[in-house]
Amino acid sequence: MVNAYYQKQNSHALFSALSIAHRFGQTVEVRGSVIREAQDLQIRIHPQYPFVDFPSRKYNIDYFKKEMLWKLTGDPFDESIKEHAKMWESVQNTDGSFNSNYGQYWFGEQLGLHKAFNELILDKHSRRATIPMLSAKHIGHGVNDTVCTGHITFRIRQNVLMMSVSMRSSDQIFGLGTDIPTFAVLYRMMLAMLQIKYPDVTMGQMCITADSSHIYERHFEMVNKIIDGKEAIESLIEMPLMGSAEAFSIAACKGNVDPSWGEFSAWLLETSNG
Repeated sequence: MVNAYYQKQNSHALFSALSIAHRFGQTVEVRGSVIREAQDLQIRIHPQYPFVDFPSRKYNIDYFKKEMLWKLTGDPFDESIKEHAKMWESVQNTDGSFNSNYGQYWFGEQLGLHKAFNELILDKHSRRATIPMLSAKHIGHGVNDTVCTGHITFRIRQNVLMMSVSMRSSDQIFGLGTDIPTFAVLYRMMLAMLQIKYPDVTMGQMCITADSSHIYERHFEMVNKIIDGKEAIESLIEMPLMGSAEAFSIAACKGNVDPSWGEFSAWLLETSNG
């Protein structure tokens, strides 16, 4: 019953976000594309069920797994992602890099996840467990890939781990569909790592706030079907939790995940094709 409640909660939050932007948002033309936009939109997601798989959406979880493994490399110059989605060719920077490989901020030289973890180990009630992502170098002429996420912050309150995500821009269909499970992986890692010192800390929510939460014109018909049909996310597609040792191994693996590490690792390497 609890799992069904959280799944229904996520379904309602995502349906509401689509409705607000599509039915009540402003129509804007941005760089030649028409969008419907809701400003400063906030959604709360339970990370146990992070997949936006409305019947009309048909989310591809196999693609998510490939992109997540790419992000685990932490390598902004890894071009392998272009084999799985053509859109990456259009955002690749002139130097061959991808600013939107989030792993470089989480696991790379910046060590964002580890620094945020250290803050919470030193002070359980810290407000400094923040991972900065968007920076000045991502904005300006010659930059094709401007990071959509500004920063991510973790807090522990009443033994519940909370995550706040601040985004400058969020495409509700293609972008958010993959961003939510990606953030859920980071959340699971932090939760498992913290439970070494705080074994009673439990799973809370992810709060995502977007300055511009929008839907592209090419997705208007799909969103109409979801809204008019009052669609709900009916499948209980869960993402496995991690053990503490598994979380530390994944954070340091540079994309070389070993299925023997645990249930999440094995799941990440599985595909619907076997």
